[in-house]
Amino acid sequence: MVWGLLVLAGIFAVVRFSGLLGMMLPAGEPPQFVFDPNSELPDTPNYFLSCPDGLAPRGGRQMTSPQFEASVEKLARAFIATAPDHGMKLTNGSVGAHSLQFLARSKVFQFPDWVELKLMSVPDQAGATFCLFAKSVYGRDDFQQNEKRTRAWLRDVRLLTSP
Repeated sequence: MVWGLLVLAGIFAVVRFSGLLGMMLPAGEPPQFVFDPNSELPDTPNYFLSCPDGLAPRGGRQMTSPQFEASVEKLARAFIATAPDHGMKLTNGSVGAHSLQFLARSKVFQFPDWVELKLMSVPDQAGATFCLFAKSVYGRDDFQQNEKRTRAWLRDVRLLTSP
């Protein structure tokens, strides 16, 4: 019995740390979410949305985006710089594009999640804000992982953009 568990643990370690899990769980195409109050949200609880007031459709899995005392470019650089610390890789976009797309993978099983960001200036004020949509590729429920990752990521972004 113990030998069987050791063999299974060894197989899991090889598959997990060799990168095979990432190849076995393809991310597919990103969701291409449209940030608009009339957009439809997914029926499944495997997403998280963050937008300034008035830009997001009503739903239960969301928060109001904070404002940052930074330019849109500085905010974009902060998101890009801190993304790897949260298991994310930039797949599309650049600082100047004001639109960023990341592929996130869970730590243990490497399940893919897409994260889309649209950065914008705060109207009639100095500073920047964003809309974010994070959605799991697999599963009906993400067990709030997209929300937890987003909130932790925002803490790091806030540190980099503080005056």
